[in-house]
Amino acid sequence: MEDKQIQFLLNHLRQEIERYLSGLDPNPLWQKLQTRLTAQDRAAYSRRIAQLKTRPQNSRLTDRKDILLLLLYLRGISGKLGEPILGITRITKLLFIAFQELALDTIIKNPYRFVPYKLGPFTPELYTDLKILTDLGIITAHPLDPEGLPIINLDRALATCLANLNSGITATERLDAVNLAFTLTPQGRQIARRLAQNAPRQKKNLLPGLQIVKTNFASLPLTQLLRYVYTRYPEYTTESEIVTKVLGRPAPKLTD
Repeated sequence: MEDKQIQFLLNHLRQEIERYLSGLDPNPLWQKLQTRLTAQDRAAYSRRIAQLKTRPQNSRLTDRKDILLLLLYLRGISGKLGEPILGITRITKLLFIAFQELALDTIIKNPYRFVPYKLGPFTPELYTDLKILTDLGIITAHPLDPEGLPIINLDRALATCLANLNSGITATERLDAVNLAFTLTPQGRQIARRLAQNAPRQKKNLLPGLQIVKTNFASLPLTQLLRYVYTRYPEYTTESEIVTKVLGRPAPKLTD
């Protein structure tokens, strides 16, 4: 076979392969993979919950979701255990501060990996974790209306707490970022209480540090919380779409 014929056949084969690949939708494959990974993580954390119930004295903080549960369990500005946290953006920034300033990577085997994004530091892993914890009945996400009030029936104490937390947050911020309030279920409180009892054995300053993070930052208006993060960690503002609004000036130029 002549070289020209071989080249023609190779080009034809390449075109056929490209035509076939272009007709494939990668999303279903990615969705299947993501679903599989989420199912594996859900099963693993379900086993961990069973361990926490049967052998609480041997339970150590190992999973990033443990830190999320502790943040939801500790007291906030209201002084009550289990004070809700408003909005995924706020939870993301609280976890970011906690992992950055408390050196949690030293005790957590699968820490959150934060990257610069539209609102500053972001981790897609949090969305998976919130879904897993909700599916397992460990946390509940309460929908809020644009005024920050619950739109489902809640006990009066929780409804009052949510209303008070929203009192310092502007209507614009509520519309932009606070459409869910996350709180522990009774089972979640039980699990988080056991995690809190064991935490000082691993890291003495962990609970006091998380307490400071929640008390000082969880009830701040979102702009103030973002201003703290943007000012202290400018390397995570490079992709932010609101950095000028938050800081009142363009993001600082970073040098190598």
